[in-house]
Parts: sequence; C-alpha cells; structure tokens
Amino acid sequence: MNQKIKRFLFPKPNINHLLFLIFFVSSVVKQIIFKDIKGKDNLSIPIFKLYIYDIGDFLSFIPYLIIKKKSKSKIPDEEKEKRHKSAEDINYIYNDKIKTELKKNKKYIILNMFLITILDFIAQISTVTFYLIIGDQKFQVKLANWNITLIFNVISLFLFSRLILNIIFRRHHYFSLLVFIVCLIVIVILDIFQIKEEYGDNFKKPVIFLSIKIFTVILYSLEDVIAKVMFLNYYFTPYFLLLVKAIVQFFYLIIFSLPLIFTKIKLESGEKVIIFSMFKDIFKENIYILYYFIYLINSFFYNILNFIIIDKFSANHSGISRVFENIGIFIINVIAGSIEIDFKFGIRIIMYILLIIASFIFNEFLVINVCGLANGTQLFLDYKENYDFKLIDEINNGDDITTDENTH
Repeated sequence: MNQKIKRFLFPKPNINHLLFLIFFVSSVVKQIIFKDIKGKDNLSIPIFKLYIYDIGDFLSFIPYLIIKKKSKSKIPDEEKEKRHKSAEDINYIYNDKIKTELKKNKKYIILNMFLITILDFIAQISTVTFYLIIGDQKFQVKLANWNITLIFNVISLFLFSRLILNIIFRRHHYFSLLVFIVCLIVIVILDIFQIKEEYGDNFKKPVIFLSIKIFTVILYSLEDVIAKVMFLNYYFTPYFLLLVKAIVQFFYLIIFSLPLIFTKIKLESGEKVIIFSMFKDIFKENIYILYYFIYLINSFFYNILNFIIIDKFSANHSGISRVFENIGIFIINVIAGSIEIDFKFGIRIIMYILLIIASFIFNEFLVINVCGLANGTQLFLDYKENYDFKLIDEINNGDDITTDENTH
C-alpha cells in the first residue's frame, strides 16, 4: 500500500522566528506614534527626528557592553592564558602574513562601514530635504507611501544579495518572489487609483515623493546586504554595528546641520525662520515628551531587530519584515477608517493573505511539496541527511552479518 504523499509540510518553528512578530509589533507602534507626530504643523520635526534616530541607535551600547562582559566572564583564566600563548606563537611564525591580512580586512571594514553609514544617512536626509523644499512636513501619500516601494525593496534585496553575497536561491525562493511581485503590482495599481482620486491632475508632488521613497528603499536594501557582509565576514554583532553606525552618523548629522543654523526656511505663510528656532514649539504640549521618548526607544528596537533578522537569517528576510510592516500599516488604516470598505478593500485583503503565504514559503515556515518547490529547503535537506545515515547504518549492519556468517 503506497503511503500518501504530504503536499503541505510545516517544519518545527524556531525561536528566532519570533523576531518577525516582535518587528511587526515595533513597526505598528512606530506608525501609530508617527501618525500623530505627522499631523503637527512644525517643519523642524523631520530634522529633530534625525537626532531621535541617532540617539536611539546609541542605546545599542547597553546590550553590546552586557554581551561583551558576559562573554569575557565565561572564559576561564587558563583558557585565556592558553589563547594568548597560542596567539603569540602564531604571530611569531606567521607575523607578516597575519599583518597583511589584518591590514586588508581593516580596509574592507572601513569601506563597508562608510558605505553602510553614508547610504543610511543619505536615505534619511532625502525625505527631510523634500519636506524642507516644499515647506510642509505634514505632506504624505497615504496608502501608496509604502506599497509601491515594497516592489523595489524586495527586488533590490534579491539582486544585491545575488551580486554581493553570491546567494544561491532555490525554486521556492523564486516562486515566493514571483508571488510578491504579482501581489504588490496589484496593490500598487489600486494605490495609483487612490492617488488619482485624492490629488486629481495635481499629482506632481506625490510622484516626486514616491520617487524619493523608491530611491531610499534601494539605498536601505544595499545597506542591509552590506550589513550581512559585516556579520558573515568580519564577525560584527548587530549591536556593535548599530553602535558604530550611530557614532559615525552623529558626525554626518553635525555636518548636515551646520548650514541650517545660518539658513532661513520659508514657510507656507511666507515667513522666513531658522529651522532650529522651531524646536521649542515641538514640546508645547507635554504629551509630546512622552511620544518622542517612546518613539526613541521604539526606534532602537526597530533598527536592532532589523539587523538581528539579517544576522540570524538573511538580508532578504529584511524585505519579508517590510511586508509584515505594510500589513500593519494597512490594519492601522482600517481601524482609523482611512480605507473605504469596497471591492478594492477585498482585493487588498486577498493580496495581503497571499503575501503572508509567500513569506511563509520563503522563510520555510511552510514547505510545499509540489513541482520541486520542496527541493533545497532545510526540511528536505535534513530528511535526505537522515535517510543517507539510515542507509549507511543498514549497509554496515549487513556487512557485519555477512562477516559473522563467514567465520562460522
């Protein structure tokens, strides 16, 4: 009797998979607070948020120091002495070779850190510059703010991973990518109709805004892939990388801010003011002190979770996180009543369900044993390994029996 073949398999969940859920919660909190801050008529807010982001990243020094202290305390004194002696012997024998290698690695580390920090900073100041030029920080493209950029985020992550990391993608990865692109194209078409309804023929500003958003997500995608290089090749921890990024970007922020001290910005009212003079108006209402404090803490968790996901999984999983983030934004908009319940709403729901299924297939939470989609997944590789070991054991046991029979 033939055993029935299972078409849908669910591997045992890993505790690291909870990172996606925590990231989802963090992204929802970020959007809820952002929604309220966004409505405040103060052009200095985008500049102030740059400082908030950087201070939030500086918080990574706390877990970095804790982990460093714990790792040192776990090594016995005898082991430390042994490692030191071994290092001295190696230096004595291969001194020139090691120095050359370290020098080479140092150059690559500096180059990669420069790329990570400058890409991230350019992405941040791109939207800030846009708000300063148009003189309105409240401007946003509601539904299309994220959806159209997701396509470029997912595709650019795949391309950069293939080019820089030489990642080999399996059939289920390509299948997931295809589902992502198809679903996102459908959602983007709906978003375009939404933009047309909201702005009519005056859609020049939304198009420029979306173009900047697309530019920034491509930069962030490249940053995520280079971050993976730092984790793989140079053994950086997510906490240390975020801390170094915060230190370097602090100097970028100072350089960016210096011209603004002497530059007056023209407001919609026609009045010209220095942008930093508007900082005092940010906290006119005491509730905003709490808002920005939560925003700062959440900013740290949001950024560090992104790096941890990249470290534990891959740079491409950062794109999966963004899919869940968009679903969170969609849920917030539904609760807030910003989305009309009609046939387009139904299509969006279906697309988001398909995106969740596709992300499950990509992450191998769900393995589909059809058309070779299961080949190359960790579940089937483990199965094949266990099967091979079982065959070897059976062959060895057979040899033992034959030998015993010949000796009698």
